[in-house]
Amino acid sequence: MVKRFTVLFLLVFVLCTSAQVFAVPVAYRSWTYLDLTALLSPQWSWTLLSSHSYEYERKSDPGKEEKKTFFYEVFTGPAYTMRFDNLTVKLPLWYYYQSFPVREEVSTTGKEEYYYAHNIEFLPIVEYKIGKLKFWNRIIFHNKVYSTYPSYTTSSLKKGYSLLIREYFRIEYSITDQFAVMIGDEIFQGIIDDEDTKDITMAPLTPGFEYGGFSQNRVYVGFSYKFTPTIILTPMYMYQTQYFETGNKLTEKDHYLFTTLTFLFKTYE
Repeated sequence: MVKRFTVLFLLVFVLCTSAQVFAVPVAYRSWTYLDLTALLSPQWSWTLLSSHSYEYERKSDPGKEEKKTFFYEVFTGPAYTMRFDNLTVKLPLWYYYQSFPVREEVSTTGKEEYYYAHNIEFLPIVEYKIGKLKFWNRIIFHNKVYSTYPSYTTSSLKKGYSLLIREYFRIEYSITDQFAVMIGDEIFQGIIDDEDTKDITMAPLTPGFEYGGFSQNRVYVGFSYKFTPTIILTPMYMYQTQYFETGNKLTEKDHYLFTTLTFLFKTYE
């Protein structure tokens, strides 16, 4: 099984770093999460999740510099968990804050700017274990209700609604009780446009309201390591492709070092 994951990783790496990558803009970024989760009971938990993304380099994008700090995120909210032998179902409901600082060198206005958005996310998760294998599936219902995207010049334009659905399927294999390898894929599909702003949102990138239709795909390869049952590190390579033009035209390819550090705090006996 380990050899199979190694072959899959090498295949993904070769495909993602082939010459075709440079036909469109390419970005190299880190994306780091800190996950603080309080276990309130066997069923209920509350999560505070924050992240920072940094762009180190851009290629095949003439006249544009790297963005450096790309965005910040904060999620918080409860989750309800149900367990049925090898099957686990989790039902988180989170508030999600997105922020995009824009430095002067890459701003279209020639000065520093800051955009943000408010969102509500419902993200049911299903896990099924067969021996050392785990099949993991998450569907995010991403509801955006407020955005300060630069072309939204009035308060009524900033208040709107769009729905994006993201489905992430992952296979994990536990080599030991502490160490597991994993590979997964996530697709982004816009379901509901915001009627008042879809014609003035120049690109369906957050913090603007999302477009309808397929927009992104992400491939993840990595591992998780449990220092203790409550401290977990999960570093992954994530390859993202963006399709933001009519006819699902490929517009950008992004390489990420995607890392999550999780702390679990048990508050009950």
